[in-house]
Amino acid sequence: MKIKLIILAITATILSSCESHFDIYPETQVAESPALFKNEASLKTFTDGFYNNLDFNAIKDDKNSDNMEHITTPPAIRTSNYTMPTALGSGGWSWSELRNLNYFIQNVNLHTEDVALKNKNLAVAKFFRAWFYFKKVRAFGDVPWYSEPLKTSDEELLYKGRDPRTLVMDSVMQDLDFAIANLADVPSKNRVSKWTALALKSRIALFEGTFRKYHTEAKLPDAEKFIIAAKDAAKTLIDSKKYNLYNTGKAESDYATMFQLAASPTTEVILARSSSQNFIYYTPEFTSTSNGNYGATHSLISDYAKIDGSSYYKSNNGNIDQISYFDEFQNRDLRLKQSVVFPGYIRIGTSNIAVNDFAENRTGYQVTKRVGAPIEDQGSDNRDAILIRYAEVLLNYAEARAILGELNQADLDLTVNSLRSRAGITQKLTFPLQTDKLQLDRYKRTTDANVLEICRERRVELAFEGLRKDDLLRWNEGHLFRIEYTGIYIPAFNQLIDLDNDGKPDLYVIKSSDNAPANKVPGVQYFKLSAVNALSNGETGRLMPYKNPKKTFESWEYLNPIPIEELTLNKNLKQNEGWEQIK
Repeated sequence: MKIKLIILAITATILSSCESHFDIYPETQVAESPALFKNEASLKTFTDGFYNNLDFNAIKDDKNSDNMEHITTPPAIRTSNYTMPTALGSGGWSWSELRNLNYFIQNVNLHTEDVALKNKNLAVAKFFRAWFYFKKVRAFGDVPWYSEPLKTSDEELLYKGRDPRTLVMDSVMQDLDFAIANLADVPSKNRVSKWTALALKSRIALFEGTFRKYHTEAKLPDAEKFIIAAKDAAKTLIDSKKYNLYNTGKAESDYATMFQLAASPTTEVILARSSSQNFIYYTPEFTSTSNGNYGATHSLISDYAKIDGSSYYKSNNGNIDQISYFDEFQNRDLRLKQSVVFPGYIRIGTSNIAVNDFAENRTGYQVTKRVGAPIEDQGSDNRDAILIRYAEVLLNYAEARAILGELNQADLDLTVNSLRSRAGITQKLTFPLQTDKLQLDRYKRTTDANVLEICRERRVELAFEGLRKDDLLRWNEGHLFRIEYTGIYIPAFNQLIDLDNDGKPDLYVIKSSDNAPANKVPGVQYFKLSAVNALSNGETGRLMPYKNPKKTFESWEYLNPIPIEELTLNKNLKQNEGWEQIK
C-alpha cells in the first residue's frame, strides 16, 4: 500500500506540472494503475488534495466592496484602473484544478467497482467541480465546459469556444445534486458532507438566480428556477436541524467569540479551513500600516439597527451625517461593537482601552471582527477560517422567499429575528417589513421593502466575511463600487477631539497642506490628511479616505477579461465585451 500511495502522490505532482492551454494530459497516466482507484485509502488520499483548493483568502474580499475603504490605491473595481491580464492562465483563467477533478472522476468511473465507494468519492469531486465552475462563471460568464480530462489529441475540444452560461450552470446544479445525494450525512466542518453541498447550493443558486433576475441586459432565462432551488436547498438544511446559531446567551460577545475560537463551533460552522493548518494572515490586514489601511465605511455602520430594533436612520430623522463617533455607538445592535473599534474597546490579548489607530486605517472605523491578539500582528494565526456558516443559509432562505413574494412572519422568526436576537436586539421585525429612505436611495434594483430589509440584515450579519462584493455583483448594484465612501465625523480641522468621551483628547486632524502644531498633547494622534484624503464638506464633515474622481460603473465591468495570450492561442475564444478598450 505504501508503494501505491507514493505512486499516486508522484503522479499527482507530475500532472500538476503539465501546464498548458486547458492543462492537457499526457497520453499515458495513472489509469494504467487501476488498483489505485479500488482502494479506499488511496481514494481518500487523492480527494484530500481537493481541499487545498478551498480559498481561505476569500474571507478578506469585503475590501473590494462598499463595506471598506482603502487609502491612496483602492482596488481596481473602485477606481476602474484596470490592468489587462496577458499570460496564459493569468487573471483567474486557470484550469489546473479542473484537470485534477476530471481526471479523478474519469478514473473512479472506470475502475472503482464498489458502487457505494465510487459514488462517495465522485460526490466529493463533483462538489469541488461545481464550486470551481461557479467561480469561473461568476468571473467570466460563458466558459468552456469540460467533464473529462483533455488529451493532446483532443484538438477540437482544446480549441473550442466558450459554452453558454446556461449550460454550465445547469451542469453545476447537476454536480451539486449528485453531491447532496451521495455525500455523508454526518456534519463535518473540515470535510464536505451532504449539508455542505446543500449550503453551497443555496449560495450558488441564489447568486445565479438573482444575477439573472436583476441583470435584464444579459437576457438569461430561468431566474426563478434558481431562486427556488436556493430556497429549497436552504430549507432542507434548516429542517434537518443539524445546525443552529452559536449562542451561549452572551449577546455582548457571542458573535465575536465565534470568530476568535481556535476551533470554530460546529453548531453553526458548516465549512472551515482547519486551524491546524496555521496558514492565514488575517489580523495584519487590519493592524499593519503596510496592508492598505482598510477601514469600515459609514455606509456599513449606518445599517446597524438600534438595540430596540428600530432603524438607526429613522431614529435620527435621517440626520446621520454629523453624529459624533461616540454617539454612533450608543444603543446599537451589539454586532456593531463586535465588529469594529468602539468607545471603550479593549483588544483581545490586552488589558488597556484603545481607540482607532489612524496609522492602520483611515476611516476611523477599525475592523476587529476575527482580528486576533497582538501576537498575530506580524504573522499567521491558528484559528479556523470560516467559509460557510448557518447564518448565511438562513439569510439565503429569507432573501429567496422575499424575492418570490412568499416571505411571512414565520420566515422572519426563523431567520432574521433569530440573528437579531443573538445580537441583543429586543424587538422582533414584523411582516410586512418597512424600510427607510437610506435603503431606497442606496439601491436601484428594487423598492420592495421586504427584499431591502432582508438584504440589510445580510450586510450586517455577514460583514467582513467576503460576501459583500458578490452581493453587489449579483444584485446589479455596481454603482455602489464608485460612490463616495466616508468614515467618522470630524467637526473641524486643527481641533482636539475626544473620541471616547473619557475627558481626554485622542485625535487632531490636520489638512494635507498644513503642519502639525509644535506643542503636541501627549496621547493624541495627529492625523495629517494626504493629497487623496479630505473631509466631506471641506472644512468639516466625514473623513474621505479617497476623494479622487471616479468613473461611472458600466455593465461590462461585471465580468472579468480573458488573458490576451489565451485569445491569441485560441481564435474561438472571444473577449468579454468592453474589455477591448483596456490596454
